Formats: sequence, structure tokens, C-alpha cells
Amino acid sequence: MTWWKVITSEVLRPPLVGIDIAKDQDVAQVKVAHGRVLVPQLAIPNTPAGFAAFWRRLHAQQAATGLREIICAVEPTGTYHQALARFLEQHGVDVVFVATSVAHYNRRTLEGTWDKNDPKDAANLCDLLERGRVCFYSLPEGPVADLRRLVRLLRQARVERGACQTRFRNTLLPTLAPAGAPVPPALVAQLPAPLRALLPAGERGGPRPARPASPPRPPGVAAEFADLTARLTAVQARIAQIETALVAVAEPLPAYALLQTLPGVGPTVAAILLAEIGDITWYSQFPQLRKLAGLDIIRVQSGRFAGTARISKCGRPLLRWALYQAAMGAARSPAWRARRDAMRAKRAGDRYAFFKANVEVAAKLLRIVWGVWRSGRPYDPARVDGGPARPAIAPAMARAGRRGPPPPGQGPGEIGPPRGSQAGRIPATRALSLRKRTSARP
Repeated sequence: MTWWKVITSEVLRPPLVGIDIAKDQDVAQVKVAHGRVLVPQLAIPNTPAGFAAFWRRLHAQQAATGLREIICAVEPTGTYHQALARFLEQHGVDVVFVATSVAHYNRRTLEGTWDKNDPKDAANLCDLLERGRVCFYSLPEGPVADLRRLVRLLRQARVERGACQTRFRNTLLPTLAPAGAPVPPALVAQLPAPLRALLPAGERGGPRPARPASPPRPPGVAAEFADLTARLTAVQARIAQIETALVAVAEPLPAYALLQTLPGVGPTVAAILLAEIGDITWYSQFPQLRKLAGLDIIRVQSGRFAGTARISKCGRPLLRWALYQAAMGAARSPAWRARRDAMRAKRAGDRYAFFKANVEVAAKLLRIVWGVWRSGRPYDPARVDGGPARPAIAPAMARAGRRGPPPPGQGPGEIGPPRGSQAGRIPATRALSLRKRTSARP
């Protein structure tokens, strides 16, 4: 190939930019798609002047290639990447997202050493961008951005409340009574109301009479009780304030009222769904949304071995938590309780049957969220199938995608009976022998 053909072929390819994000200074690499590296290493100070100098360098490469399109890939680190990504989007640059796990595993496949440094990370991002191993990326503004900030604050506040509860039950309660015995009523009556609400329901009792006289607590224990009471009261007030602000931001959004028509979805859960999902038009298929929630089914298979099917637990954990809370709330109605009982009955003998049934209900609610949000129509119970639940594992013909069963010795291995840990893999031959020995017993 002559030199002019090489130049012409590179002119037709857009420049790709991989940017490794850091706190003080970013590092970028610029290359031509499926071509040569234009700039192996370029430092970008995290300042407006540094961003402007970086854009002038990119603009010069853009003029050299003769194309308008520039694609930048970033691996977000905290919130340091947002300023640069917003600057690039304002200048018409397409910014894409590279998952941290994907970048971690792909870095080891690059030529060179096993180490990790900023120039190598930038080259790694360019390599992933060149092969299309990127995700949709967005910097939401307006109500969605406010909702995500409020949801993050709400999560932090609830973690603090959980820490207060754990401190009370594991540290302070043993000072009142032995850990295996209930707290005496006289001591319960002396507890402040916020701490008394943390006791088990059977130990709270009814209205409290006047506090009987009792020996004073040591100064250190009394100060610890007062400190925990103040912390718990403050964090509960913060949670109430954040939830009020969350609802105020979410109410003007059209999808907020639609989501609240779903069973088990209240004001706070609906706001969390809006914040975690963002815009439903970002997703073209339901599996994308299910993957975002980490409710997609995965199974490790190799040869004649087949692992236990389970959810991936990837994506956004807070979205998965909100769906699980909605499933618990939906099960309070008779129809959804019967549905959950049917899902639990098909897992007879599994000690995690109740939890797995709730997860399956959460996945069903996510599909209803998908349909309600995209259609713009409120939830209609008549449109939801109220019949018996489908089997946990599809028949062999459905899994294989054939008209008949697979020939002997071919196709995926049979799934053996679940073990106590619900993990590990059982060969199909061993599973078959276990079933034969079980059926042969009187």
C-alpha cells in the first residue's frame, strides 16, 4: 500500500482518546481507530486552563484528520471525571464510559508488564474504545441529578442509623442485662424513647408508668446512652428531611405518579427508582434494565458441569434494594402474596426459598416498571398474569432451542440437586446417580 493510501485510510477514521482520570492531573492517549498512535501520552491538569489546552490539542488533531467526530473514553474515578466530561460534551465530543471491572481485566492482556500506571491505563482505555467495549454514559442534569444526590445522602443517613442500632444492640444492651435474657421492665422504662424503639417488639411493652427509683448508672455509661440518643435523634431527623426533599423534587416528574401505582412502591421507593434508572428512553430493551439492576440470571458452565443459576448482583445495588423493598410491600396484598407463595412452593426444601421468591417478585416488578413507564399508562392489575408461577428452570428443549431433546452425551449438563451452600457444581453423571439411589430407597 502506498503512502497516500495509508493517509487516506486514516483520514476516514475518527480519532479515539482514552483518558485516565486522577485527582490532580489526567493522562490521555490519542490514536486513530485501527491505526497508529498519534499522541502516546498527554498530561491534562485538572484546571480550566488545562482543559482548554487539551481541547486545542484535540482540535488540531481533528483538523488534521478532517473529521468532526471525536470519541473519548473515561473510567470514572469518584466525581473527578465530571468536570472534564462536561467540558468535552459542551465542545461536541462524544464521551463514553468504560466499566472498572472491564478495564481491570483487559489491562492484563496488554503487551508489556503486569504493573499499573497512568499511561498504561490511558492506552488500555483506547484499546477498549477501539474494540467497542464501552457503555452508554451520561451526566444527567436537572431533577435527575438532584434526585441522585439526595438518594446518595439518604443512603448515607440510613447507614448511620443502622450503625446506631448495631451499637445499641451489641454494646449498650449487654450493660443492662445478659445478652441471652430480656431487659427488665424497670430498666426499659428508664430508656429514652428513641432507644426504646430499637428493642424487640415483645420487650417494648405498652404505655410506661412513672419511672421507679433505681441506682444511677456510672457516668461513662450514662454519657454513652446520652450520646447515642442524640446521634439517633439527629439522624432520624435528617432522614425525614431528606425524604421530604426527595419527594418534592420527584413530584413534578410525570413518571413519579405512574410508578406509585405499582404495588409496594411508595413515595420514597418511586423516587429512588427514578434516580437510579434515570430516563427510560436510554434503554431499548428490557434486558438492559434487568442487567442494570443486577437481576439477570447467570450460571457457570464448563463441559459437563453446570453451576447453580443465580442473579449476577451487578449494576446498581440501590436499585436492586428498592425493588426488593417493593416486593416485600407488594406481598402484603392477597394476590401478590399468593404469587410469592407459589414461587416459594416450587423451591420446597431450599432454606433460601423465601428470599429467592422475593427476588423473583422484584424481577417481576421491574418488568412492570418497564411496561408502565414506557407506555405512560398506570398499573392495571388485570393485565398482570395472576396464574401459577413459571418453573424456575426452563425445560431442556426450551434451553437448547431445538425441536427435540439433544442427542445423548450432547447439550448442557443436567442440573443436580442443590447442596446446602447453594454453590459449586455437580456433574450430570453424579446427579443422575443420586436420583437413582434416592428413588431406589423404600
